[in-house]
Amino acid sequence: METQKIKQTVKERYGKAAETSNGGTSCCCATGSVQSLSFAAEHGLYSKEELSLIPKTALTLSKGCANPVGFANIKSGEVVVDFGCGAGIDVILATHKAGIDGKVVGVDFTPQMIEKAKLSVAEAKLDERKIEFINAELNNTTLPDNFADVIISNCVINLCPDKEDVYREAFRILKPGGRLSISDIVYSEKINPLLEARFKASWAGCVGGTIAECCYFEIVRKTGFNQIEVVARHTLPEKELEEMVTCPGSEFTPAPAKEDIDTVQGKVVSIKFTAIKLRTN
Repeated sequence: METQKIKQTVKERYGKAAETSNGGTSCCCATGSVQSLSFAAEHGLYSKEELSLIPKTALTLSKGCANPVGFANIKSGEVVVDFGCGAGIDVILATHKAGIDGKVVGVDFTPQMIEKAKLSVAEAKLDERKIEFINAELNNTTLPDNFADVIISNCVINLCPDKEDVYREAFRILKPGGRLSISDIVYSEKINPLLEARFKASWAGCVGGTIAECCYFEIVRKTGFNQIEVVARHTLPEKELEEMVTCPGSEFTPAPAKEDIDTVQGKVVSIKFTAIKLRTN
């Protein structure tokens, strides 16, 4: 699919997920049920304390693969931007870290998710905090240069066909010395081009736009970031992979052929990493 067609497809899928009562499956983070809340706590995605801060709307529609706030080292008074904020789970957690003097901006190109995120903020009783939501594509956020101290993102950039443009935008809006805290999905190695093309043909969930880890970090470095540090990596087991390939839910995203899913078993990895926009002086 062409870039604009991919973006429209992803927007429609996640928009429909936001409009449903249960949001479909919760992908590999799986924070939308009692059982998966325990999973999230046990596997270090979100602590029980963090989960207690998150209202039902944000939990139900969570589509992430980790907890970028957990390793972003957000300080009181900082400005945080969430690339692909969805229903607001990480915006809420970042707001608690940034405190009353900080500001958090959630960017998402799906208007239905923006509305859910605003509802989540109201449910969390954070209306008086400095929180802003922008309905925009991640490669064109409309935010000013040198705006943010931290950019977080949770299993979203893999969905973008224009990853280099997204990271250039992140570099532009970060202050000198600012940092990335990213959770995303990559391949542990390069896969067969024909198999990759089949996943891309339907933009199959979170593997439709997945690329090899080496290529991913080449993009991050090319756009100007330094001191890339992988905090953790998690190879998706069979069940998580099956959910990922149809994210945000099998009712919205057609499943790839079973033999294709089996071929990438053990090669699809959730990574958590940080990087820095170095000061020039």
